[in-house]
Amino acid sequence: MSTADITLDEWLHFDEREAAVVAEGAARTAGGVVTSVHLHEFGGRSAYNAIIEVEGRPFAFVPGGDTRLGFDTASWTPTDEEVLSYLGSQAALDLFPQYAHQEADDRDEARALRTDGTVGEIRAHIAAITSRPRTASLKAFLAATHADQAGVSEASLDHPVIAALIEKWKPGYQQLVGDLLLPDTDIDTHGRVSFDPDGKPTAAWLAAHTTYDTITAELAGTGRRLPTPDEWEHAYAFGARGLFPWGDRMPTGWREDDDALVLPDGVHVATASPMLSGLHMAQNSYKWELTADRHEVRGADGGGTECGGEPWFAKWLIQASAYRDPEQGDFVARRPHTRGTLARPVIPLD
Repeated sequence: MSTADITLDEWLHFDEREAAVVAEGAARTAGGVVTSVHLHEFGGRSAYNAIIEVEGRPFAFVPGGDTRLGFDTASWTPTDEEVLSYLGSQAALDLFPQYAHQEADDRDEARALRTDGTVGEIRAHIAAITSRPRTASLKAFLAATHADQAGVSEASLDHPVIAALIEKWKPGYQQLVGDLLLPDTDIDTHGRVSFDPDGKPTAAWLAAHTTYDTITAELAGTGRRLPTPDEWEHAYAFGARGLFPWGDRMPTGWREDDDALVLPDGVHVATASPMLSGLHMAQNSYKWELTADRHEVRGADGGGTECGGEPWFAKWLIQASAYRDPEQGDFVARRPHTRGTLARPVIPLD
């Protein structure tokens, strides 16, 4: 059997030896080398991750098959805290109550807004920004464990753009010089430099103008491509059928000692952990991730809920397994560049 035909159901039932055999086959197909086959836990579930290095870059093996995707809102009922957060309460679902301003708890105000139709309204809202339940037939593939910032690259300190920024550093602790947040119409190359407290430059980056077509053409030239929307959702959920990859509930706490989210059932989810598939995804709400459909982006809302001070309910919905906001996708597709947007290379195995 070709490694491209390995299904998720088969993969989740493999032992370490069987997973290693598949990983070696995928590595031969992609011209890479297996660097790790290990058991990974996420959100109370576990699966083997096969990491394959191709031309110096780590990729994870993602099995395929007939995969259930999307979310059925009729099967989901919010908790009281989730309802209150949806209705505008900042205290409901607050992960950091110890740092909250000394203001009156606003949950009673939100509770007064609840009506018999509130749960239906919430379900309709979720349905508008998640994909519908469906079955997708997917081939297995390799996906880069981390996505790139399009057009952004590390730079040497003697690059002319970087050297000019270094000259702008002023006495006093100025950690960063240069701005990568640029107008959509800007087509120049810009930079940013990081300094230590003594004013010594420690790292630098360049941000160049790039477009969706340029990114896809460059990937195609190396036999790679962007993930389809279905592949992205599949790799993110990895068989989970709840609202989120970790289940149906929004986190209700945070453990500072290990930077982990705490779910109502006591399960912990490390915020820096890769998904069950081994891919780091949806970890920055400001950074959309591109897919093979230029009108479909995933994993972020451009920072709208975070920067806009929305309640926790809105912030967590961005991390729903089936999250897709058509307006966000159309906005990104209309931009004259994709600088800073995330792009994840995929290597087909068929």
